Amino acid sequence: MKKWAFFAALAAWFAVPSQSWAAPPAPGTFVVHAIDVGTGLAIFVEGQDFALLYDAGSNDDGARGAPPPPAPATNRVIAYLRAVRPDLTAIDHLFLSHPHEDHDAMIDDVLAAYQVRNVWNSGSFNRACAYHAFLDAVAAEPGVVYHDALGSGGTHVATFPASTSRCHGAVRSATVSVPRGSQIAPGVAMPLGANARMTILHANGNAGSADLNDASVVVRLDLGTRHILLMGDAEAEGGRRNPPSTPPRPDGVEGQLLTCCRAGLRSDVLVVGHHGSMTSSRATFLDAVGATHFVVSVGPKRYSGTRLPDQVVIDELDRRGDIWRTDLNDDTCPTSPSKIGPDNDGKPGGCDNIRITIDAAGALTPAYSRIAD
Repeated sequence: MKKWAFFAALAAWFAVPSQSWAAPPAPGTFVVHAIDVGTGLAIFVEGQDFALLYDAGSNDDGARGAPPPPAPATNRVIAYLRAVRPDLTAIDHLFLSHPHEDHDAMIDDVLAAYQVRNVWNSGSFNRACAYHAFLDAVAAEPGVVYHDALGSGGTHVATFPASTSRCHGAVRSATVSVPRGSQIAPGVAMPLGANARMTILHANGNAGSADLNDASVVVRLDLGTRHILLMGDAEAEGGRRNPPSTPPRPDGVEGQLLTCCRAGLRSDVLVVGHHGSMTSSRATFLDAVGATHFVVSVGPKRYSGTRLPDQVVIDELDRRGDIWRTDLNDDTCPTSPSKIGPDNDGKPGGCDNIRITIDAAGALTPAYSRIAD
């Protein structure tokens, strides 16, 4: 039996009640959550003294809406955050890996619902509504410090087409201006909290509209003695689909990372690039990462006619360690009467969330979490 299939069967035996997660982790303990958003990505990371969110988007489960409690949140990311951390009021670091809808569709609601202290974004432009709403929300956020890869200080200015002048229920100005803090400096470790730090390894602020995956902000988190690598949709050779045995091109993100910072890639957990697509996760790159746990955030919607993940990538990951997937129950999840966020809503998200705990001794414990709100 494949490892992911074994864990899928095991997951049916338990559900973790949300009431047990109503406070920050104990000092020295960290929790990494992969929120089941259907076809997309949202990673929530918490320590005793910080909170970080990496992406909040979906291609098929991007319902928005987060009125103040006790009204329920339609936005499934916020519904999850409220279930596991009802005390949470602030997010210290909010990352947008790159401006595609499956990564940013729900993120403006997050900025409205929480105090966000730092936003990290490559700066590459997408004319789509969700990115327009994201930048508008950043510009409106009191006290936020915005960082991108394009420069330090001054103002980040983006001009959108008339087609997004009204989106996500609001009338929007064509030009959005966001005051900019420090420039993203790849390879520089930055503190998150006690015994925790983050290092941005890649961010391309000049990626064109045809290759926005290569804009991906790639981040390694050092949580105690463990390391988590977040890849966004970073690819190996500019969108070309090839099996893992194919080496990455030197100008692909994986190739660039192998050249610039091979030693910095070493991680225990890899949040797999581009939802397990053959565009990413080449064997030489996986060798350098050396992970033994792989999170694949994926759903049923097809990418250019292909439903991810690609089996050849899953086979390669399976050979190296344990696979944790957010799509195990996509066939039945749309009609589930008990899942995080809206129930029985015809959407695939909310059923297969993943929770990885790192205790003070460095023990790493992944599990599926079946919770409802």
